[in-house]
Amino acid sequence: MKTVDASTFEAFAAEFVCAYWETVKSRKFSMPPDEPVEETVEELLAAVSHKVEIDSPSTRWKASCKLHMSGRSGDWWDFRFQKAADGWRLVDATARSDDVTRPHDLLDTVYGAYFGPFLRYVTEVADKRTGI
Repeated sequence: MKTVDASTFEAFAAEFVCAYWETVKSRKFSMPPDEPVEETVEELLAAVSHKVEIDSPSTRWKASCKLHMSGRSGDWWDFRFQKAADGWRLVDATARSDDVTRPHDLLDTVYGAYFGPFLRYVTEVADKRTGI
């Protein structure tokens, strides 16, 4: 990937955030403690904000785009994507933990079994909605 169109990623990121909370509400993917979500999708979306960053290539990443989502309660999630021929590819996902120096890796062996399929699904939905 040589360059990234910021507006393209911003549109994808907005759809990703919507698809994320719609999927949480739908309970399509069961995750402990598997309690029903009482809030509406609109209430869930109103409780979060997001911003995007376009990163230059580094020693760790090719050029990539980062979506930072944060909630009113202090929770936050970071998702890093790279542009692929068939859409956006999720390459990293972390979330706030009690240890501020070590966020939860949502794709590792502890959380990956739950979040991997969920985040791949959300990414596919956002790609479809943005016409990728």
